Amino acid sequence: MTTESGETAWLSTVAGTSWTPPEIDFTKPQTARMYDYYLGGKDHYAPDRETAERVVGVWPGVGKFARANRHFMHLAVERLADLGVDQFLDVGTGIPTSPNVHEIAQAVRPAARILYTDHDPVVLAHARALMNSTAAGRIDYIQGDLRRPETILGHPCMTGSDPALDLARPVAVNLVAIMHFITPEDDPGRVLGALMDALPAGSHLILSHITAEFAPAEVEAAARLYHRQGLPAHARDERELAGLVDALGLELLPPGILPVNRWSPGTSQEPPAPLYTDAEASCLGLIARKP
Repeated sequence: MTTESGETAWLSTVAGTSWTPPEIDFTKPQTARMYDYYLGGKDHYAPDRETAERVVGVWPGVGKFARANRHFMHLAVERLADLGVDQFLDVGTGIPTSPNVHEIAQAVRPAARILYTDHDPVVLAHARALMNSTAAGRIDYIQGDLRRPETILGHPCMTGSDPALDLARPVAVNLVAIMHFITPEDDPGRVLGALMDALPAGSHLILSHITAEFAPAEVEAAARLYHRQGLPAHARDERELAGLVDALGLELLPPGILPVNRWSPGTSQEPPAPLYTDAEASCLGLIARKP
């Protein structure tokens, strides 16, 4: 783990001399670094650990949620790559944890392009330092906030002469374990609509989302802890996610909306027995296509 002392200098070094990180407050927990803690990673700081440990105290299965969600991401990205998708916009990237989106996609499509974006500059510094593309493919990293989709869609990396993604061709938007930080006040329909409206027909949405359907006491207690740290979180159920997908005019791919521990890519293969129960995972997953 890197210490807080000298962190800003380290960020500038790993990110490249042309990038100057904004002011970073290491006295407050951040969601990506807490998630890294749940996964057993080492890239977190004292406030992240302290808050994450309190979450574990009220939701002992949160580590299983994180691992089940990660497994869903792997299956979903691999499935779309198998279907021919070779461009991915990964929003809320988080601390790199192998296999990352580009490793999964480029294993199937070596020329795949992946644009990683996160609002946390520490995450981006780690991404720049640790993630490398295949020679045929491309990966880029930008700082952007999902609550303000224009910070992503209007970024020079998207609008310049050599854009990271070709928006004339289908793109898969990965919103994995991030939309539960978009509260009703943030207007999730607006956020999703802005992203999907910018993409052509044939684009896809990969979405996973915490739900309180299976372990309401634990999940709601964890959400209250996040809220007290200035990190509002909002669980949603299957009906709410289906409503968001319908409002966007998207088509759900098989197997539809399922707990991530039971989600399989809808192929003829018999899905393996789930590693976790619905209550342990407490997360729903889906893939939807823009017709």
